[in-house]
Amino acid sequence: MGKKETEEAIEDSRAGRVTRAGSVAELLVELNADDVLAEATSAGAYPLPPEEREWADTPAVGRELLVEDLQSAEAIHAYLAHAEATGDVAYVEHAREIAAQAKIRYGIE
Repeated sequence: MGKKETEEAIEDSRAGRVTRAGSVAELLVELNADDVLAEATSAGAYPLPPEEREWADTPAVGRELLVEDLQSAEAIHAYLAHAEATGDVAYVEHAREIAAQAKIRYGIE
C-alpha cells in the first residue's frame, strides 16, 4: 500500500467506509510488501546510500541500553557488573549514570 492508498484508506475510515480484512493473511496480501519495496526504490530510499548503510551495519558497542531496560535491582546489578568487567572507564561511568537514572525512575534502592 503506497502513500496515496494509505491516505485514501484514512479518508475512508473517517467517512465510515471501512471494510475489515477477514484474516491477517488477507491483510498482508492487501499491504503487499513488494509494492512498498518498489515504492521505496523508486523514491531513492532503498537501498540505503553507502554513508547510511555503513551506520546501519555498525556493530553494537554496548551503550545502547536504556533506562527503561533496567526495571529491577537484578538488571541494574548485571548491567553494572558487565560494564565493570570490560575495564573501560568511560563505559563504567556511562553505566553508573544509566543505573542511577533507573534507580530514581523505578524507586530501586
